[in-house]
Amino acid sequence: ECARKRTVEHADRIEYQVIDATDRDAMLSLGEGRFDAAVCTMAIMDMEEIEPLAEVLPRLLVPGGRFVFSIMHPCFNNPSTRMSAEHEDRDGDLRTVRTVKTARYMTPFSAKGIGIVGQPVPQIYFHRPLHVLLALFLRNGFVIDGLEETAFTDSSKARGPLSWDHYPEIPPVLLVRLRRG
Repeated sequence: ECARKRTVEHADRIEYQVIDATDRDAMLSLGEGRFDAAVCTMAIMDMEEIEPLAEVLPRLLVPGGRFVFSIMHPCFNNPSTRMSAEHEDRDGDLRTVRTVKTARYMTPFSAKGIGIVGQPVPQIYFHRPLHVLLALFLRNGFVIDGLEETAFTDSSKARGPLSWDHYPEIPPVLLVRLRRG
């Protein structure tokens, strides 16, 4: 409903549907070669199974069609990540040094976590290292033609001492653009 309200001026050109991205037949019912682009914003890490999406999406896109997705950066922002802030005396200058520790990365795993502070129930995250995540799409005919590692740099908006806004050198978000070959 919110999306419909924001796009009233294009209502004749937009069709909204709810499709299960793990159901190959449901996705194919959208029509092969029908889309120029597809976007998945901060959701792949919430999906237990992404193989159907990786397999069917190239068929839904026109040749050269794009798939753009964003996820929590699997290297620096996964369920095993620990954030810390320490004070250090460097040549008489007391500084705060912030670090991120990652205890697990190479093997896919799932864990409960908090996506938004205050959410009523923890959600399940499905961690996939980059080589596992990207291989699913590459072997189905996609090529990577864009990659951004986004860090937040405005500490004035920080919501606490360990907010990502205090870590301008460590990207918590990864954005990938794939193109159908």
